[in-house]
Amino acid sequence: MNSTAKSKPGPQRLAVQWLDAPAFGPLLICRRNACHGSGPVASRCSAAAHTRVWAIRDRGPWGGLRAFTLLELMLVIAIIGFIAALTLPHVAGFGQANSMVTATRQLLDDVALARQRAMVNRSTVYMVFLPPMFWNSPPFSLIPYSQQVSNRVMHQYSAYALISLATVGDQPGQHHPQYVTDWRVLPSGVFIAPFGFTITNETAYITTTNTLAGTTVVSAIQPWNWLNMPFPSLYSTNTYMPLPCIGFTPQGSLTTPFTNQYIALARGSIFYPTDTNGIPLFEAPIVTEVPPENDVRNPNLIEIDWMTARATQVQNQFQ
Repeated sequence: MNSTAKSKPGPQRLAVQWLDAPAFGPLLICRRNACHGSGPVASRCSAAAHTRVWAIRDRGPWGGLRAFTLLELMLVIAIIGFIAALTLPHVAGFGQANSMVTATRQLLDDVALARQRAMVNRSTVYMVFLPPMFWNSPPFSLIPYSQQVSNRVMHQYSAYALISLATVGDQPGQHHPQYVTDWRVLPSGVFIAPFGFTITNETAYITTTNTLAGTTVVSAIQPWNWLNMPFPSLYSTNTYMPLPCIGFTPQGSLTTPFTNQYIALARGSIFYPTDTNGIPLFEAPIVTEVPPENDVRNPNLIEIDWMTARATQVQNQFQ
């Protein structure tokens, strides 16, 4: 008996016919060669032979697919541009407000650090600020030039550091000063208000309003004390120069009894003079507040209580 081996037929490509193409709804696809999409043959196809695919079609007046016209696209672009023009100024203002919040948080944290280090090390810690320097007159003109000094010149009004004039274990009369922190810089666009660096005994009065509580507070800002501090570091030079500072005692108070200390912040730009090669000149910078006089009209103060040496923020609060 002869047996004939039957081989399994390989996969065959099935023809796909579009039976229906509604504007909205399922598209009917037939997997049989006998179905041509209309007539009695299509009606004889079983439901299992068809595949329904959901789709949305937008037909134009001539039955073809419809797309965006150039006029519609230009109209959408114009609307997007109009909305962007309205929102960009608010985005810029948000960035400035965020810089002020960051600067305030930075100073509050460093004031707390100065108080903590003074109590832990049992020594007075000073927060010193970099003032506008008159480089052509002593003692500033006696400072040897170095890269550290050059870097400090570019951060007048915006740099500060924590310095301790004694360390743990110092013998009486033999003190070894140290920088508790390196020189730190406030965020771009924020600097310490210029009136805080006055060398006179004139008191500045800043008024803040809280419409939520219905109160108005007048803060009497006393000028900082100026003390000789190692500058710009302990290792580059032994030069000491007078710097404005706020002192924190080992007892957890300020070195100015019965007098609170303030750090006033302002918004704007600082322009540092440079030569034709971009090297900074040892000259006082040009300060521009934006908007003008915002340090007193819209104040943002860091108030440090003289008794507890704890800092709080003082500013206008409108309902």
